[in-house]
Amino acid sequence: MHRIATASLLLLAACADGLHADATPTPTPTPHVSSGLKIFLTSRKHVADFKNDPNLNGDSAIHKADDFCNTDPNRPDAHVYKALLVDGVNRDAKALTDWVLKPSTTYYRPHDDIVIGTTTSAAIFGAAYAPLTNAIGISPVDTGTEVWTGIANSGDFTAGECCNGWSDMTNSWTGRWARPTATDGIAFGAGAVGCAVFQFWIYCVEQP
Repeated sequence: MHRIATASLLLLAACADGLHADATPTPTPTPHVSSGLKIFLTSRKHVADFKNDPNLNGDSAIHKADDFCNTDPNRPDAHVYKALLVDGVNRDAKALTDWVLKPSTTYYRPHDDIVIGTTTSAAIFGAAYAPLTNAIGISPVDTGTEVWTGIANSGDFTAGECCNGWSDMTNSWTGRWARPTATDGIAFGAGAVGCAVFQFWIYCVEQP
């Protein structure tokens, strides 16, 4: 009986040690911030009216959207970011007015040097004709949510409906949106919706 009790105690001790060892979590590698110019998706959504948001700094709706980028928790570093958001006046890809992308430049996701794609000589992504290397959003985390862009034609990034200069959130106006998990032209211009109720993310582009 004494030997059986001793063996049982040793077995219990071994099992306990085994449980303790199995309970030790495996360290998860920490992602590193990409070294190239980055594009990130905001963690927060926003209504179509940036201009009248009292919590944002800026002298226009576009500059307030930039502030939204630079105060967002997903911002990977202290560099300056601007919103990939057009209104055809204060920010426009065709006229290169305060445009956020650089020509013939490769852009990355915020972490681990994952390439999104390389811009054309016209400083836009040619995703309508040749897919991005990787989507800006990370599926399935970013599935089912859209981004405001104001881009009507993803082939040349022509500005379209923009909720009255990103200053209105009623259905009197419409705004152009895109899908962050797409790698084709839908990544920048997918359609238009009424400006009321909807809250979408925005793309934020690192400035050199």
